[in-house]
Formats: sequence, structure tokens, C-alpha cells
Amino acid sequence: MIAIDLGSNTIRACKMRRLGSGNFECEYSFERIVGSARGLGSNGLANDAMDRIRLAIGELVSEAKFDSSIAVATQAFREAANSSEFFRDIRDKFGIEFKIISGELEAFLTRVGVENRAKILSLNIDNSLLIDLGGASTEISFGDFSRSFEFGIITALQSDKSALIEEAKRYIGGFEIDNIILTSGVPTTALAIKRGMNYENYNAKMINGAKIDKDDLIYVANLLKTATNKDELVGKNRADLVVKGCEILLDILPNKSCIVIDDGLREGLFIAKELNLKELK
Repeated sequence: MIAIDLGSNTIRACKMRRLGSGNFECEYSFERIVGSARGLGSNGLANDAMDRIRLAIGELVSEAKFDSSIAVATQAFREAANSSEFFRDIRDKFGIEFKIISGELEAFLTRVGVENRAKILSLNIDNSLLIDLGGASTEISFGDFSRSFEFGIITALQSDKSALIEEAKRYIGGFEIDNIILTSGVPTTALAIKRGMNYENYNAKMINGAKIDKDDLIYVANLLKTATNKDELVGKNRADLVVKGCEILLDILPNKSCIVIDDGLREGLFIAKELNLKELK
């Protein structure tokens, strides 16, 4: 089985195996930048975005060689008027059935993936705030509490999301937190740059469990505004998104260092399916 997370900016997939400890470890990983939410309008997903998604899924099917799949899609597809038609086409072409999930379920599954990695790393994440800054939505959870906010790095570039960002800040301020955990492409990319990696030699093992702070986010944002090798550092056409993401995190984060974990929705989806969690029945 393979688990597929089609997000508003990336498509990520994984296969995992269960360890003797009961935790799960990734044995195959796939990721492509597809920009699903770029150009999203009243007619739905843009044609070039759909073309990028089809191309990426074709690469996944060719490369991964899987016999079954569980696949979910998030905020861009919750909004898009043509999602149902698009996913019928994907099912007919590739045999993959996508389910559009709610922001609340997305937050839950992301936390499942993050907590699995934290256990492997022997990290104490009690009283942890988890922030998943996506392309068109941001999921924030604390224990059994979670909310999905309709802003992300793509949509914040395309329109003013300041009111929603302020709402997220107030939500965060309502918790007494011991730890902050960041997942998704912006914090992992920023930390990778801090550690001397670029898009091509990114290594999740050097990211998981490491810390990042506001000074690091400021450094990366300023670097990407002036660097001549932006695509080499962060991937083609991603620099503006990473800068915007750093700016959003700088705005909403309390002034303390954060733990970065690469694992998220795709891993949580695989684990939840394997363990037959009620949310996926």
C-alpha cells in the first residue's frame, strides 16, 4: 500500500513498515511540487495546475509500483469547483481514488504522523503546539484541540489573509505550551538551508527533531530575497513561497525555538489506515 497526500502546493507519498517498537518507519518517499492552489479561481483548479498534478501522479505510479493506495486531498480541493470532475479523471487514468478530507481530519492525521516520529526520536512532546503551514490552509493543534485556518503560503501571496492570520495568533495565544512543533515545507526548507543543504541533497534525517528559531527564519527569508541561486536552494519557483511562509511563521509564532519534524499528513494517513483508526473507516 502507498499513502498519498495531495496538498495545495505539493504531492507527497510514502510506504512504511512497522518496527518492533510498534512505530512506523518510512521505506519509500515521493514528493513533487505541483502548486495545486496556484491560479485557483471561481472556475476551480487552473489547467496548468491540473497538468502538473497529472504529471506527478504519472511519475509516482511509474516509480513506486504499488498494488493499493489510500489518497487524500486538502484545502485547494475543498475550495475548487471542479475537484470532483478532476478526481474522476485521475481515477480513470491512474486507478487512484482521492478523498477530499476536512481540515480537522487533516490536522488529526498530521499529528498522528508527527507523534510517530517523535516517539522514534524519543522526544517528549507533551503540551506541544503543532503548526502545519500549507499552501492554502494552516492546521494548528494542541492535544485534542485543533483548527484549520483558510490561509497558506500560496493563498497569502494571492490575496490578503491578514485577518485570518490574526485569528490564528489569537488561537495560539489561548494555550499554555511547553513545545512548538513545525511541520511542512517551509520550516523543513529553512532548516535545511541553515544546515547547508539544498533542494537536491535534502535529507529528512538531518531535519527530524532539530530546532529552528525566529532568527533562522529571518536569515532564510532575507537570503532568498537576494540570492542568485534561489531555485538551487529551494526548488524551482519556490523561493517566493518560502519567503512568504517564513514571514507568516514570524508573525504567528511565540518567541521561542521550535522543533521541526518532516513527517506529517502522508505518514499519519498510512499509519491511520494500517491501525484502522476510526477517522478513516
